[in-house]
Amino acid sequence: MGKTLGLLAESVAKPRATGSRPEKTQPKNPNALTIKQHVFPVRCIEPFVGQRRQVAVFDMLRNKHRHAKPDDQFFCAMRVWDQPTEMHMKHIEDRFQAIVLPVLHGKDNSIAASQKRDIDSMFALWYMRARYRRLDEQVVHLYGVEGNELTLAEEENLEKNGYLYARAGGKMPARQLNGVQLRMRMTNYARDLAAIDSWGVIHAQSGEFIVPDIPVHTIIPLSPRLALVGPAPDGTILEANVAEINTAVRAGCLEYFFARDLSMCPFAS
Repeated sequence: MGKTLGLLAESVAKPRATGSRPEKTQPKNPNALTIKQHVFPVRCIEPFVGQRRQVAVFDMLRNKHRHAKPDDQFFCAMRVWDQPTEMHMKHIEDRFQAIVLPVLHGKDNSIAASQKRDIDSMFALWYMRARYRRLDEQVVHLYGVEGNELTLAEEENLEKNGYLYARAGGKMPARQLNGVQLRMRMTNYARDLAAIDSWGVIHAQSGEFIVPDIPVHTIIPLSPRLALVGPAPDGTILEANVAEINTAVRAGCLEYFFARDLSMCPFAS
C-alpha cells in the first residue's frame, strides 16, 4: 500500500502509447466483468453517429480516416481498471446522462448550479481515464504482503463483490492499483474543477465539433453542434469559434479524434 500512496503523490501520468495485454477471465466470463472499458462513454459517443451508425475517426498514428461504431475497441481500455472502479464510474456517467439528455433534446439550455458537481466529476473521469488507459505490466508486487492462494473463480468473485486481493507472494493485479489511483485522482481533480464558475451550454451556428482522445481543455462535446464549455456563458458561437475550439482540442490529441462528419469540422488556418 506504500507503493499505492507513492504513486498517488506523483504528478498525473503522460498517456502511454503502448501497454501490456489484459489478464483473461474464466471461459465465457461468468461474472460479466467488463473487459472493454470505454474512455469516453459509449452513450457520449452515440450522439455523433452518422447514417451508418458509425462515427468518423482520424487515426493519427496511421494518418488515415476510418469509421467506427461507438462500441469499437478503438475507443476502449482493455481491462485496465477493476470492476468496483468500473461500477463507481458508471454511477458518475449515469448522473451526467440524466443532466445532459434534456439539453440534447432541446428541453434545457443551461446547467443549474446544483448540477455542476456532477459535470465536474464527469470531466474528471474522462480526463483521468484517458491518461490511465494502459498498464505497463499486469501484476505489481506488494512488499511485506504474503497474499493467498486463490483460484481464478475465487479472484473473480472477490473482484465482482468489490474486494481487493493479493495473490500468493504478494502479487496484486495491476488493474486494482490502477483503479485505486483513478478513483482518488478523479475525486481530487473534480475538487479542483470547483474553481470553474460554471459550465456553459454552447451551440454551434455552423460547423461541427470534434471529440479528442485526450481532453486537455474543459470542453465536453455533447453532439456535433453542442458542447459544454467551462467557464463560459450559455450561447451560440460562429463557425470561426468552432474552428478555434477544434484546433485547440486537436493539439492535445495523441492517437485519434472523431466527429460525426470530419468534413464538417472546421479548423483555424
